Amino acid sequence: MVDFVDEKERELFARARIGEEARRFLESDLGRYLHGRAQKEIEQAQVDALECNAWTWLGRRKLLKLQHKAGVARSFLRWIVDAIQDSEVAYQELSEYRKEEI
Repeated sequence: MVDFVDEKERELFARARIGEEARRFLESDLGRYLHGRAQKEIEQAQVDALECNAWTWLGRRKLLKLQHKAGVARSFLRWIVDAIQDSEVAYQELSEYRKEEI
């Protein structure tokens, strides 16, 4: 159990902790599997998009579906990266915050 100086310190600690959890998730079997699936979704959407005829209604529709599919996978990856990056910022702020309080 950690005694926090105030709510700001509690929030910084929580942000730092979430990033650590994201790292552990990516290192887990499930995390590696989902990361790989997301990468494959993006790659396959790119390959399939090259075969779309954007001059036809059906081709544009298929292209939009592929873009959405790849976008979902990219969002998943971006959220994990964002959590880790935010964690690093929070950790730095937390380190500086404790120095200021002393």
